[in-house]
Amino acid sequence: MNPGAQAGVWIPLDQLLALPLLAEPLACLWRELLRALPPAAVRERQALEQALQAHELRRVEALCEAGEIDTGLSRLEALAAGLDPTALAALLHRLMPGLHRRLVEQAGPSPAPELVADPLRAEQLWQADRWMRRLEALPCEKVHRQEVMAEQICRYAALAWMVQPGAVASARAITLLQRLLQLLPQARQWVVPAIRERLLQGVQALNHPESLADPQHLGVLLEACAAMGADPELPEPSRQALELAVFRGRAALDVWQNLERLSAPVP
Repeated sequence: MNPGAQAGVWIPLDQLLALPLLAEPLACLWRELLRALPPAAVRERQALEQALQAHELRRVEALCEAGEIDTGLSRLEALAAGLDPTALAALLHRLMPGLHRRLVEQAGPSPAPELVADPLRAEQLWQADRWMRRLEALPCEKVHRQEVMAEQICRYAALAWMVQPGAVASARAITLLQRLLQLLPQARQWVVPAIRERLLQGVQALNHPESLADPQHLGVLLEACAAMGADPELPEPSRQALELAVFRGRAALDVWQNLERLSAPVP
């Protein structure tokens, strides 16, 4: 035996992948072996990488199912870039029912005000809606259950962000309300006034520098509302009110930006 050689045990690849160990210790073993593999071990490297990817996907599902939604979706963010569209769609199809159950079904048809106002839950709903939109853009079969979950997640997210403070919350509320118009056209009667109200709030904030108005977010709202005004199904009174709000918003934004330029220090 070569005195400088390390002692070791040889295990066939299929047995290595099927060792009866807990998931995390087994994944740690695979990672260590992956780092130690020589460049020529292409087949072994590919098998270990696939096994580790499958482990991470199962971990995302387990975290979300256990209610650790933030950690699970953070891991999903890191994994998504390395997944092909089919694998990502399959994972999201498995994840969405659990997210819907925890964020919508458990809240009930009339969530308590303190639950609606919870900023952590609002962020989770925003992320759930974001991944639902990602799923809708993937080449996969759409099912009725998915459409129902999409509408309910979006609606609960919109209600949550409508009561959050700040310009970012207003922008997110507008985005969700506009999406809700597409998913649930019959909600138009309360969605359109809600959009207009947030637009007017953004306009009024420009008149109060101490309120930390954000003209960039107001600009986003104005563009979104202007696009919504082109909706042929929008009732004429609502269209006129929206157009007036957009006009006032752009005028206020122009004045604000001109004042900013005039008050900028001369170099």
